[in-house]
Amino acid sequence: MEQTLKALQNLALDKILIGAAVLVLCLVLSRILMRLFGRFLDRAKQIDPSLHSMLKAMLRFVLYFISILFAANVLGIPISSFLALFSVVGLAISLAVQGVLNNFAGGIIILASKPFTLGDYIEADTVAGTVREIGILHTRMISPDGKMIFVPNNLLYTSKLINYTSSGARRIDLEISAAYHNTPEQVRSAALEAVASVSAILSEPAPQVLVERYDDSAICYTVRCWAHSNDYNDARYALNEAIYTSFDRSGVEMTYPHMNVHVQSL
Repeated sequence: MEQTLKALQNLALDKILIGAAVLVLCLVLSRILMRLFGRFLDRAKQIDPSLHSMLKAMLRFVLYFISILFAANVLGIPISSFLALFSVVGLAISLAVQGVLNNFAGGIIILASKPFTLGDYIEADTVAGTVREIGILHTRMISPDGKMIFVPNNLLYTSKLINYTSSGARRIDLEISAAYHNTPEQVRSAALEAVASVSAILSEPAPQVLVERYDDSAICYTVRCWAHSNDYNDARYALNEAIYTSFDRSGVEMTYPHMNVHVQSL
């Protein structure tokens, strides 16, 4: 540090002018390199476009730092002491913003590994929603009820994450009940008729109606079918209504908990 202060006190005007010229030249070269790097990123199809801004920001920081070192060297300022000072300051800053750095690292990991993309419906920890923007520190999501959620990237890459969209289709498991006097064949026929009436439900894989269990007042069935991920909620609600209509038309009784009391005279 003392050597740096002495070097600054002994600076001559010609050295300052030369140092300024070197700094300007380095900055011009940096801008040229940034343009070339931008063209390289545009042509590199294997690099996700969402990574471009982050990579450019990192390269810009490195080039500007090198430019400052070159100018300091021309001025006669010891670079070693300058680097030592920078390392100490950098360590202090990194400790102060450790959480920010964790989120920054999480953003890089998410953009590189691609566990989800824009438009995917995901669930992580206690939040769920549709991804609208993947930022450096936060990922912006829209919840099903229209709330904007800013989720720290550190949370997304360290917790269990479920992507409901990436496979393209989701299975609907809808539990229904019917009276004991209705046979499984009757219930299955009425339920499959309801499934066929909902256009958002896929024909492949083939829908199924399975006997789930025998309860006190009803037999429980599971209607299993598939829909495109984007149509999942609409298809599920439409199927609920279609089953009621089909059961009513086919004479299948939807029961509720009840108790039959038989009185016998002695």
